[in-house]
Amino acid sequence: MKLKCRFEPEHYHEYPDDWQFGGANGLDPRADPRWRGTTYEYYNAQAERIELTQVPLCDDQAIDEFTRVANLGPGFDPVWLSAKRPGGALEMLPWTYDKKTDEVSPRG
Repeated sequence: MKLKCRFEPEHYHEYPDDWQFGGANGLDPRADPRWRGTTYEYYNAQAERIELTQVPLCDDQAIDEFTRVANLGPGFDPVWLSAKRPGGALEMLPWTYDKKTDEVSPRG
């Protein structure tokens, strides 16, 4: 099954034909027992982890959620984001977040 993701840029997620979906709209892939999520960690400017989540379904959603993390309170000032994949690979995503402007830009 191929599902269009609602996050930019436009892309699709593919699942086996026998995958089980759930949720309010019946399209949430996390209902399948085979689901293995990516763990996303948000870091502040001192490289301290300030949030850890497996909620985003993809990197593009995790990038959009910088705003949510920034709005958790005054001590939450995310700058960087890492992704630990289900197989164990850890990578820093190539983006930097600016809380003042609520913008994400390529890390340079």
